[in-house]
Formats: sequence, structure tokens, C-alpha cells
Amino acid sequence: WHGVTCDEGNTTIIELNLTNNGLSGTISKSISALRSLRVLDLSDNDIKGTIPSEMGNLSELVRLRLSFNELTGELPPDFFKGLNNLAVIQLHHNRIRGKIPHIAWAAEKEWTENHHSLGSILNYSSSFIADCGNPSDFRESLNCPDCTMCCNAQGDCHPQEQTDIQKLKIESYAHFSFIYFACIVGVSIIVVFALFGIDRCRNVHLTEVDMTQLTEKDRKYALDALGVDSVYQFFLSKSYVGWSIALAIVAFQIAMLCE
Repeated sequence: WHGVTCDEGNTTIIELNLTNNGLSGTISKSISALRSLRVLDLSDNDIKGTIPSEMGNLSELVRLRLSFNELTGELPPDFFKGLNNLAVIQLHHNRIRGKIPHIAWAAEKEWTENHHSLGSILNYSSSFIADCGNPSDFRESLNCPDCTMCCNAQGDCHPQEQTDIQKLKIESYAHFSFIYFACIVGVSIIVVFALFGIDRCRNVHLTEVDMTQLTEKDRKYALDALGVDSVYQFFLSKSYVGWSIALAIVAFQIAMLCE
């Protein structure tokens, strides 16, 4: 039979490769009866409906390709629980939404060495592909933390790699903004105390008149650096209202960054 491969004794189906066969309809729940199935490739067809949860009982499955169909809905939370041998999953270019359940990957290298006939299909950079890229057909793109490659609504697929911020264990840009401003405030406090100490040592022999002139000179320099029209000039004043306005503006800017 075309696309059907059996074991050496021709008693059990181990591979079902029906890619680009013009198939339509839905995936039957009885697919779970093929307990020895290692490869299931139904890609490039016109299959609709949801992925049946019974497919999660195919414990011998190594390669699962359902890409380029019209599959919809969400996968059950425990869908991959019994699929401990999976090495390749391709679900992209469908209309699956929600969150892809976590999967415990099989030892791909070991599997490749023991199954040379199928080893060539394993590609570590694209072993798990889904529609988790942006822009998405939905308001929120598919959530797939375990995916190695994400495709978007424009048909472009890119490896899902951690950004520099994520590598630092920073969960979001809001978290990064908070740490960034906290560092600025901390450094500013250290600089202020350091300059204060330097000024005390430098001005220990100055008269009160000299101190007043020096303070006014420093204030004028700071004002020129900030700009006379800048709201930050209030930080140079002794007005509580001015400080309140400046702090409110800074808080508003931080809130804008965190959105």
C-alpha cells in the first residue's frame, strides 16, 4: 500500500506516510489502535478538525508531522505525556491555538544511532515547529515554550532562541526596566555621596562666601546641563511642589516603559 510501511513480519504498521495526498476530513480517534506506529506524516493535505487526544497513546511514535493542514482547537494538557519517544514534531501552518503542552524529549542522538533508516530526518534546529511566531492569525500567538522553531501568519519560520535578556533570567521587559532604573538610582546615590565627600575634603578651608559662590556656580552648571525648560530642573530647587512634579513625571515615564 502506498505510504504504509510494516515491520519485517508484515504484521504491524510502523510508518504511515501520506503527505501531499489530497486527504480531507478529520483524524479518526481510532488512530490510537496503531500502537506500534513510529512515523505519522499527514502533512500537506486538507485535514480539518482537532487533533484527537487518543493520538497521545501512540507511545512508539518518533516522528509526527501534521503541518500544512486546517487543524484547529487546542491540544489537551497531557497530550505528550505518553509520547516519550518523540524526536520530530511539526504542527506549523494550521490554526491551533492556546498553549502547546510541555514535552519530555527523547534522546535524539541515541535514537538516530539505533534507527539509521529514519535518522536522516532528524534536524535538531527544527525538531519542534509550530505557529508560535508573530504576527499571528489570533490576538495572541500560540504559546509553545518547548518549540525549537516558530512560524508566523506570513509563512516565515525562525529558530526560537533566548534573547540576551532571557539569558540573564529576566522574565520580561518590565522586569528589565525595573532593574535598569534601580541600577541608575543606586549608581546615582553612590556618585552623590562620593562627590559630597570630595567636596568636603576640597572645601574644608573655604570661607562661607566662597562656599556660597561655589554652590551657585555648581547650580548654574547643573541647570545648563539639564536645560532651563526641563522638568528635571525642579530637582535643583528646594520646593516640595517642584520635587513632587519632577518625581511624578519620572514615575509616569517608568510606567510607560513597563507597559
